[in-house]
Amino acid sequence: MSPIQMTNPSTPSRLHRWFFGGERWIPLLFVLFFVAIFAVMGNFVRLAHTTFPGLVTANAYERGLAYDDLLAAEAEQIAQGWQMQVYLPALSGPGQAIAMRLTDSNGQPLSGGTVIVMAERMTRYAQQFRLSLTDEGNGLYQAPITFPIAGRWFVSVLADINGARHFETHEIYLDAPGVN
Repeated sequence: MSPIQMTNPSTPSRLHRWFFGGERWIPLLFVLFFVAIFAVMGNFVRLAHTTFPGLVTANAYERGLAYDDLLAAEAEQIAQGWQMQVYLPALSGPGQAIAMRLTDSNGQPLSGGTVIVMAERMTRYAQQFRLSLTDEGNGLYQAPITFPIAGRWFVSVLADINGARHFETHEIYLDAPGVN
């Protein structure tokens, strides 16, 4: 039988002496520091490639070429002088309504047209829906509307009467009843 060798627990191991016995561990700290930096930066690169791509406008070049047409349509809208008053709900959920009153440059109501509402909530996963308002006569258009969740919404209203158009966008913040 071989005798069991007992080591003194107070005697440091060779690895312990190499790390803490002098100044040889300092280069190892530099290496560990840069390994940690590379790991963090690698995670940032992964997040950059797997999240929002940065595309805000599809076909941006074509839209830029048509910018003069957009300015002409805006000038035409200003020249026709229509006034649009949009009445938006303050709460999300069922039982709400959206209404819009449209008048010409003389204050006379404009009826008999088509009014379309597009509501959009800009988040990572954009929520949007489209709604047609009913002509109630005397320039008033309305419809029930149910915003699925509270928050910041952009509501665009397009009125088309006999080929003439008027467009407005409103930003609203909807509260959720019973939520603090």
